[in-house]
Amino acid sequence: MHCKPVLAAWLGDYPDYSDLHHLERHVCFWCECPKNELGDYVTPDKQHSQSDHNLCPTLCDGNSEAANAELLSCHVHQAFNMLRHIPCIVNDLPKPDLIHPMQLRMLDHLQKWIFHFMKSHEWLDKYNAIWLSVPSYHDLTPNNKSYEDVSQCNGKGMEKMSRHLLAVVTQSLCGGSPTQRPILNHPIQCTQALFECYRYA
Repeated sequence: MHCKPVLAAWLGDYPDYSDLHHLERHVCFWCECPKNELGDYVTPDKQHSQSDHNLCPTLCDGNSEAANAELLSCHVHQAFNMLRHIPCIVNDLPKPDLIHPMQLRMLDHLQKWIFHFMKSHEWLDKYNAIWLSVPSYHDLTPNNKSYEDVSQCNGKGMEKMSRHLLAVVTQSLCGGSPTQRPILNHPIQCTQALFECYRYA
């Protein structure tokens, strides 16, 4: 039996990718889009050509005045970059990541969905009271703001929230009539399923 590793890339935001590819700021790392058109909508028939990833290592290895001038015209810094010597298009590599899609997107969406669910079923006061009653434990600090007073949560805040949100939701939705239980169990099951996926990842 032979095991072969699968090469994967790191998913980051625009400044991260600029640093990763040794590019100047305000330059597309995917295509040959001019600086003054970056961010503009381009119709499918006028798409810019994809960046030539084989050109950079050739020019860097050449290390001549002409090669350095061409690198400068491509807005690429003259420096060694190991990604340029991988025989593939780096931007096409799979990009597994937790911070951006999981913490800052899926968990944020879940938290907002739960908030609106509690509000629409008039359980928000109980939810906020339990949210604020979470005690400190090891490096987990207690919440000093109700959920509706938290305007924005970064990756660290989402990681902290993920450690107690299921308990808060479960306690907030305990009780209720037998006819309400299927409706109240739904957010608990959704929260549990997403956190199970997040923890395994």
